[in-house]
Amino acid sequence: MENRLLDAAASGDDAEVRKLLDAGANPNIKDALGWSPLMWAASMGFPDIVKLLLDAGADPDARDPYAATGLMKASRRGFSAVVQRLLDAGADVNAEDEFRWTALMRASRRGYVELVGLLLDHGANIEAGDQYGATALIMAASEGHTNVVTELLSRGADVNARDRNGWTALMWATSMRHGEVVKQLKDSMQ
Repeated sequence: MENRLLDAAASGDDAEVRKLLDAGANPNIKDALGWSPLMWAASMGFPDIVKLLLDAGADPDARDPYAATGLMKASRRGFSAVVQRLLDAGADVNAEDEFRWTALMRASRRGYVELVGLLLDHGANIEAGDQYGATALIMAASEGHTNVVTELLSRGADVNARDRNGWTALMWATSMRHGEVVKQLKDSMQ
C-alpha cells in the first residue's frame, strides 16, 4: 500500500492518495531513494496532495539522504503554492541540506522572485551561507537574476558579504558578465 502511495503522490493522483491515506497508508514511508510521498508531491508541484499528506500526519521537515526537505525541493522548482502549504504547516524555513543550502538559496539561484519574497516573509535567513559561504544574494547575482537581486537588496541583504574565497556578489556578477546586475550592485553601494 505504501508503494502505491509513493507512486500516487509523485504522479499527482489526488483521489488515489486520499483513498490510500483513508485505508491507513503511512504518509511518512520512504522509497529506495529516501524520498517520502510529501517530498515527491512537493518536488512535482502538487499542493493539494501536499495538503492531504500533511493533514494525514506527514512530517513537513522529513529529509532525504542529502538532508533536503520538501520545502527545499519545491523552492528549487518554483512551486509557490506548495511552499505556502509547507510553511503554513510549520516547515522549517531555514533548514539546511548537507551542503548548507536553504530553500531561499535554491529559489534565489533559480530566479524565483515571488518565492524569494514568500520565504523572506516567513523568516528566511537572508545572510545564511552555503558550504562555500555563498549567500542568496551572491547566488542570484552570479546567475544574473536582476529581479531577485532587487528583492534581496530591498530586504537588507549585505551587498558586501563575501564567500569563502573572498568574492562578493559584485565580483561574481562581473566575472559572469551580468552587466545589469553589476550596475544594480554598484548603485546599491552609493
